[in-house]
Amino acid sequence: MNSPIKTVIKFEIIRQLKKPSFWIAVLFMPILIGVVFLISFFAGMDNVDTTPEISEDTTVAITDDAGILPKDNPFNRYETEAEGVEAVKKGETELFFYIPKDFLETKKAEFYHISEGLEIFNFDGNYLKVILNQYSRQRVDAIDAMAIAGEYEIKDNKLTSTGEPSNALGKAIIPFAILAIYFVFMVMFGSRLLMTVVEEKENRISEMILTDVSSKHLIIGKIISMLALGAVQILVLVIPIIILLILNRDNPMISSIVGMIEIDPVSIISNIALFVLSILLFAAANTMVGVLVPTARDASQYIGPVIVASVFPLYFMQAFMATTPGIMVHFLTYFPLSAPVALMLRSAFGTLSPVELIIGLIEIAIFAAIILKLTISLFQKNAINFEVAKLKLFKK
Repeated sequence: MNSPIKTVIKFEIIRQLKKPSFWIAVLFMPILIGVVFLISFFAGMDNVDTTPEISEDTTVAITDDAGILPKDNPFNRYETEAEGVEAVKKGETELFFYIPKDFLETKKAEFYHISEGLEIFNFDGNYLKVILNQYSRQRVDAIDAMAIAGEYEIKDNKLTSTGEPSNALGKAIIPFAILAIYFVFMVMFGSRLLMTVVEEKENRISEMILTDVSSKHLIIGKIISMLALGAVQILVLVIPIIILLILNRDNPMISSIVGMIEIDPVSIISNIALFVLSILLFAAANTMVGVLVPTARDASQYIGPVIVASVFPLYFMQAFMATTPGIMVHFLTYFPLSAPVALMLRSAFGTLSPVELIIGLIEIAIFAAIILKLTISLFQKNAINFEVAKLKLFKK
C-alpha cells in the first residue's frame, strides 16, 4: 500500500477514535443488547411459578351441580354453593370450587378462598382445570386423551426434489446474519463517511489536505479507514452476542437454532465476498454523494435515493420468498444499488444459482470501481466547490 494512503488511513482512524460520538455509536448497541438480556433474565425470574402448591394437608371442597365428577372423588362435598362459601368463611375448608348446573353452556365456575391483605402470590382457581382434565382422561381411551391433549411429537422430514434431507432454514441463517451485519454497517457508517467528506469541504480542510495528498489517495484512504472502523463496530456488536449464545447454549431454543446451522464453506465464502463488495459499492456511492454536494444539509437530501434504492428489495420480500423468482426480483438482482440486498435475500431463500451469484459479484465489483473512479475525479475538481456539482459522464 502506498505511503500517502497509509497516512490518510492513520489520520482518519485516529481522528474518529478520539471522537466521543464514535464510541457512543459503537457501544450503544452492545449495551442495549446487554440491558435487554438483563431485563429478560430478571423478568424470567419474576415469572417463576410462586403459586402455593396444594399439598395433602390442603382441604379442598367441590359442589358439582353439573355432575361432571364421579361420586367417589376424594374432595369434600357440599350440597349447595352457599354451604361451601360458609365453610370457607368458618375455616372448615381452604379451597372451594362451585360447578354450576349450566356449566356446559356458560363455561364458568366459581372459586372461593380466604385472602387477607395484599397477597401477590396466592392459590389459583385454575386448579379446577387440572382436576377436570384428570377425570376427563379417565372417561376416554388413552389414544383419545393423547389426541385431545396434543401430547405427542411429529418429526418433520423435509426433502429436496432429489430426495435428500432439506435444511432450508439452517442454510439461511448465515446469509441472514451477513445481511443483518450489512444493514448495521449501512446505518452506522454510511452517513459517517458521507458527512466526513462534506464537513471537510465546508471547513476547507480538504483544500489543505490536497496540498500534500492526491485526491485518489485521499478518497481511497478514507474508504479503507471507514471500513476498518466499521469492522471494529461489527466486532464489538458480534462478540457480545456470541458470548451470550455460549453462556445460554443450554437454552432449548438457542441450542436448536445453533444445531440446525448448516456450515457450507462455499456458501460462506461467497456470502462474505458479496458482503465485502457490497460495502465497497455502498461506501463509494456515499462518498460520491459527499463529493457532489456542498453542505451537510444537501447531503441528507441527496443520500435518500441511494438508501431507498439499496433497501428497495425489502418492499418485495414476498416476491423474494417465492420458489420461482419473478421479473421484479430479477430486475432488483441486477440493478446496481439494489443488487447487494437482493442477492443476499435470494442466497438466504435458496433461489440464487451459482451463475447468477457470479454475475452479481462481477457487476457489483465493476460498478464499485466505476463509482470510485468517478468519485476521485469529481473530488479533484469539486474539493473547493460550494455548489451542487454536475455529474458529467462524457467529456466534450
